[in-house]
Amino acid sequence: MDSQQRLEDNYLRDKKRLAEKEERLYQQKNKGMQALDAIAEASHYYLKDFAPDTMDIRRGMHQLEEIKEELAVQHSKEQQRLDYEMEELTLDYRKQQRTSSEQEASL
Repeated sequence: MDSQQRLEDNYLRDKKRLAEKEERLYQQKNKGMQALDAIAEASHYYLKDFAPDTMDIRRGMHQLEEIKEELAVQHSKEQQRLDYEMEELTLDYRKQQRTSSEQEASL
């Protein structure tokens, strides 16, 4: 296998690994959001008849919304990190590809 092919194979393998990370991240975010929604729904359903003051329920729901926002922020940060990693991978691949091509041309 020549160096160009090996370089491309490594790039595609790493790119696939990052895509899989991105998919897992997306699934984790969705799972977390669904769990928080289920908690909010169940809390509202079971507590609406027992809470003498609905302010407590609203406060709890507000806290759940804050947790969901924080989850979204953390997901966004991690997504940005993965995007940056993908850009760096691509730039490095192109740089190595140029270097390899120049070396082969000089032979």
